[in-house]
Amino acid sequence: MEEIGRQIFWNVGGGARWITYALMVITFIALIIGIKKRYAMWKIGKPTNFNFKDRLGERISYFIANGIFHKSILREAFPGWMHFFIFWGFLILAIATALIAIQDDVIRLIFGVEFIKGNFYLIFSFLTDLAGAVAIIGILMAMYRRYIVKPTRLDNKPDDLIVLLWILAVLVTGFLVEAARIAADPKPYEVWSFVGWALSSIFPAAEKGTTYMPHAVMWYIHMLLSFGLIVYIAYSRLLHIITSSLNMMFRGVEDSPRGAIAPIEDFENAEEFGVNSIDGFTWRQIFDLDACTRCGRCQDLCPAYNSEKPLSPKQFIQDLKAEWERAAQGKKTEDGLIDNVIQEETLWSCTACLACQVNCPVSIPTFDKNIEMRRYLTLTLSKTTSETRLLFKNLQQKVDPYGMGKRQRTEWLEGLDVKMIGEEEVEYLYWVGCVASLDDRNRKVAKAFSKILTTAGVSFGILGQEETCCGDPARRCGNEDLYLGIAQGNVEFLKEMGIKKIITTCPHCYHTLKNEYPQVGGDFEVYHQSEFIWKLINEGKLKVNPAIEGTITFHDPCYLGRVNRIFEEPRNVVAKLKQGSYVEMERNYDRSFCCGGGGGRIWMEEHHKRINHLRIDEAIAISANTVVTACPYCLIMMEDAIKDKEKTETMKALDLSEIVVKGM
Repeated sequence: MEEIGRQIFWNVGGGARWITYALMVITFIALIIGIKKRYAMWKIGKPTNFNFKDRLGERISYFIANGIFHKSILREAFPGWMHFFIFWGFLILAIATALIAIQDDVIRLIFGVEFIKGNFYLIFSFLTDLAGAVAIIGILMAMYRRYIVKPTRLDNKPDDLIVLLWILAVLVTGFLVEAARIAADPKPYEVWSFVGWALSSIFPAAEKGTTYMPHAVMWYIHMLLSFGLIVYIAYSRLLHIITSSLNMMFRGVEDSPRGAIAPIEDFENAEEFGVNSIDGFTWRQIFDLDACTRCGRCQDLCPAYNSEKPLSPKQFIQDLKAEWERAAQGKKTEDGLIDNVIQEETLWSCTACLACQVNCPVSIPTFDKNIEMRRYLTLTLSKTTSETRLLFKNLQQKVDPYGMGKRQRTEWLEGLDVKMIGEEEVEYLYWVGCVASLDDRNRKVAKAFSKILTTAGVSFGILGQEETCCGDPARRCGNEDLYLGIAQGNVEFLKEMGIKKIITTCPHCYHTLKNEYPQVGGDFEVYHQSEFIWKLINEGKLKVNPAIEGTITFHDPCYLGRVNRIFEEPRNVVAKLKQGSYVEMERNYDRSFCCGGGGGRIWMEEHHKRINHLRIDEAIAISANTVVTACPYCLIMMEDAIKDKEKTETMKALDLSEIVVKGM
């Protein structure tokens, strides 16, 4: 009985083996030259203290989950599965090719043994055909989506079509080689190669004892196309196979907390601040640019883009990438990035919500580059918007963004018995924040949260008139100098007062105190109200009953949910308080839509469509009666949108603390 298997280099002659080896060497030399050239381009950026070996195991685990098994890519079904099919189809084919080479060039030559035979050969044949078929399906899905559906977020370039057609040609010719081999030497067990078996009927019968030309021709065509495609990786969008994979491992395990802005190194001696030239970015930031696949997911989720402002995160990255490529050719824009490559209005359109970064399948941040250019405008050029000039003036003179001063910070305390830090020892500092202290609507939140803490018997106090802004608005508008003065002063004062534990109702204060104050020596145990309230309920220190009727929904504040990953605690609290039904808005959790107030935008006038209107439309779509949030910025923006939409009779916005007080 004939042994099940097949001869390698069948029908193409002994010289084919050496031609293959020679082409393989040439191919990988060309590939390495291309990657080396790209590496030199990456290194035009400034050095960074990034160490790839730090937490390497976690980085590799992240890549396996998101790069190999497509966890992040599969967040969107059609493009996710499309890429999954192409990736896994080619991965299996690559593994199969490697196994054939190992058997034919190593094990057989050294030990005289073959393992791709018998039942293993049948399974091997079936899986490789299945992989090739799945990859073709993925390519056809990509072509259908890109050239028939044409989603607005995709911009088609010639390279996109070349890559798709080239991959398709490699796959199809591979099946035609197999089909011609089966047609020339049919064996019953080759039915396991089901695609080749089905296609074999298109080839004529072979004459015994002669070279079967259809197979030989297709074999050489397939070999040349395959090696050519490997070379093309370094010179086309296929380079993302390398760059996107590495970027996942670089970014997969964040060395600093998500959303924490990197400080300016050697601030005291720097001659200029921020970035206005492409080589002012670090090599890691430049690598981000090269890792971008132009998939446009960031654009779909960007509140600025969706409200018709001149910012598209995708275009922002691509514009910087184009400038980087020009710089690598010695054609750098001499007058700088700002207003030549990236417009000022584009920079100020960003709400720093991080939707682009968190939902990017290959972990590319955008705001880290935006903030560097904001810093250049603000600190180096002293050029900013009229609104941010007023903001900075208020922060400099009154240390609050409203410019209202210390005396008005405690007006909300009327009728409450709240301790002042320093008068007696307490366990927690309630950091009220500027908005809850000075905005009439949010003062109700401060009162509500104080009542919750008092009812639960929490030992707490406030700073009262000694409290100042945490510095978040200054920092996210690019004024690092002003931020540092505020932050360092606050850290010194809090340490003098012996503060170790802090609670706040503002996610922006929470993020700054918890994740950014450690950069200036402020290591405190910081809680957001949603965490703390849920903790009190769980410990039995706070009893609540259902009190909110109708349809209730929760709006995830960006700096609570997406940035600091606090999703379930506020929802758990809402679940305890709902008397009616709870319905999620269309965009929620990591994909939640920004209110429009972050990144300093709450202190600026909004033009074009209003972001908060787009968000409240989602609440209207589910007939929500109560929109609960847990951020003073979001509360203001949601209430304004409800008024603008004339929905005040059927819909209201409440803070988490306010609904808890209703159920106490």
